[in-house]
Amino acid sequence: MISAVPPGRLDGMTTTTHFPPQERSLRALNWIGTALAVIVLSASLVWLAAPQLSPYAAGPNPAPIHHLFGAATMGQPAAALLQAAVSAAASVVGLIALFGRREHNTLIGTVAVVSGVLAAVGLVGLNGLAISGYTLSHALPFGIIALLVFVVRAPVARIIVAIAGAAAAVFLVVGPTPLSVLYRQFGDYLVTDPARSASPLLLLLFSGVWVLTGAMLLQRTPGMPGRFVLKHRVAITIAAACCALPYVIARLSWLTPWPLAGDPGDYADDTLTMATGLILGSGMLTGGILTLGLILPWGSRFPTWFGRVGGRPVPTPLAVVPSSIVAILFTTAGLDSLLLAGTDGIGFPVLVTAVVFPFWLWGPLLALATWGYALHRSTEAQCMPTAASRPYSTQH
Repeated sequence: MISAVPPGRLDGMTTTTHFPPQERSLRALNWIGTALAVIVLSASLVWLAAPQLSPYAAGPNPAPIHHLFGAATMGQPAAALLQAAVSAAASVVGLIALFGRREHNTLIGTVAVVSGVLAAVGLVGLNGLAISGYTLSHALPFGIIALLVFVVRAPVARIIVAIAGAAAAVFLVVGPTPLSVLYRQFGDYLVTDPARSASPLLLLLFSGVWVLTGAMLLQRTPGMPGRFVLKHRVAITIAAACCALPYVIARLSWLTPWPLAGDPGDYADDTLTMATGLILGSGMLTGGILTLGLILPWGSRFPTWFGRVGGRPVPTPLAVVPSSIVAILFTTAGLDSLLLAGTDGIGFPVLVTAVVFPFWLWGPLLALATWGYALHRSTEAQCMPTAASRPYSTQH
């Protein structure tokens, strides 16, 4: 006979508490989110006390909330205050989620989503996409090298690949190539202004974790919208991946006599400009391929050639957490880019910006595709129940 009992209780006796996979993921997100909230809150207090250290202090204000004020003198404290408010709220609900009662889940979920959205929309915006894009694009060659080392099974071959990869990485960074100039410039930027370069990434991670945490608390059952997303998740995911094509095509056109969305020849160093565009284009193409992973077999199960984990199921959070964060990044950056279209921030008109940089569409579609992926994986798990997947039931 199988009977449902609360976790940690069996016939009035206290037992070891067990959490199902989804609850373990949610609890881990709560811990990560609370730690991030405390860090973000501490940073905001420092920036309020010492504005000269704030990433909102010098140059054009990176926070979209600046659009509401139009003056750096007002945008700077407003951004720091917003950061303090959302991180303080997240810190409180994070502690309640970890040590409070379950009946507060609706309140916690609502505050979590609102805090994450306000941080993303008001503080991250297009600057977060720029920093993330450059960071991921510059890290892409190293990621490919690490992947090659990981998938090689033979120890001797792995050592050879690692040595060759390290040599290629050193040449890429310090060798006499246009790419080495880009890496040095990017490194100088990170070193000379670490707060300005790191804060968008920190705020983006904060936003993504809290929006995902709140969504998991509020949407315990998918309902009609969830059923629609699950049914059409393939079409939604393909549409999301296609959003990468306009930018990729525009940057590949730079290799032809008919460049689109800008011309490297208009810049003093056209070779460096072209290299930058091609690097960003490759990053965008990688994003489109990874988006398709939400519906392709290798997104649910590691390929058999994928090193020691080949053939094993891909942990759902490994795909859902990054996709959720990127979806928030794309959505907020897309809205911010439309607001800046035609200005010094983005020299293209609104229509060109909307077509070549369709993050305003890619973000929401990616969020729906991620939701469909999570529902699909959950359905798969329910179709193949195991003893480990029923921790709330006890057989006796």
